[in-house]
Amino acid sequence: MFRYKRGIDLSYERQGYVYFSSRSYAELPAKSQAAIRAMCEEHGGAHSTALFEFVTTDATATALMMKHYISKATLYRAVKRYYEGFPKKI
Repeated sequence: MFRYKRGIDLSYERQGYVYFSSRSYAELPAKSQAAIRAMCEEHGGAHSTALFEFVTTDATATALMMKHYISKATLYRAVKRYYEGFPKKI
């Protein structure tokens, strides 16, 4: 479910674009999928797998924290960088 993230300096519409583009990962062309994976690696670093799961699935932050041994703050910082670095068009 899409929720506006007040801590991310993007408009509601822009955040919606990033959210729905990311959640549509499986339906995107290979080039767009590769771009999303690359952004997760760039912005997530050692936690890129957790970031990828968070932005492309309905996995909760709590579930990913336990699965990937990552703090919620670390995950949310990666999500913020991902959203703010997302290209204008995927």
